[in-house]
Amino acid sequence: MAPDDFAPLLRAGKKRPLWTAGGATHAVDYRRPDIERLLPHRDPFLFVDQITSIDIEQATIAGKRRIDPADPVFAGHFPGAPIYPGVLLLETMGQLGICLSHFIRQSSHEISPGASPADVRALKIHNAIFLAEVCPRDELTILGKLVHDDDATAICAGQIMKGETIAAFAVMEVYFVES
Repeated sequence: MAPDDFAPLLRAGKKRPLWTAGGATHAVDYRRPDIERLLPHRDPFLFVDQITSIDIEQATIAGKRRIDPADPVFAGHFPGAPIYPGVLLLETMGQLGICLSHFIRQSSHEISPGASPADVRALKIHNAIFLAEVCPRDELTILGKLVHDDDATAICAGQIMKGETIAAFAVMEVYFVES
């Protein structure tokens, strides 16, 4: 996909949520043990606490993340006025996008019985913007939308929401090693 293809998505992603629930949206409650079946990440680098909804028709997903004030990153990232690093917000959106790719590739909102973590690598951040600070104790909603999937690579848009406020938005691309 050419960068110009992202222009409408980039404009919208800064102003409103990536998606809203529709008739095909399924509420789910996947927690860390389930998420670990989809992601190769583990603590302290597993940043998706819960998956709350999936919509196969819209190719979208929603999840949750609570920013733990005890996270050691706060000792060195703006001590005295801690701010969660933008690069970790990108990683959070990317992890939820990897989860979304599992559901889209299975055409189901359920985790397949034989699910195992995807062998995936970051390829490119097409665009990223940070619109509001994320601080200790913030409760975040993570939104993801699959933009393109050609079996070897996937492009996903992600958003971090603090209540109704868009804190971060990005479009990123990954490569599936096993493809």
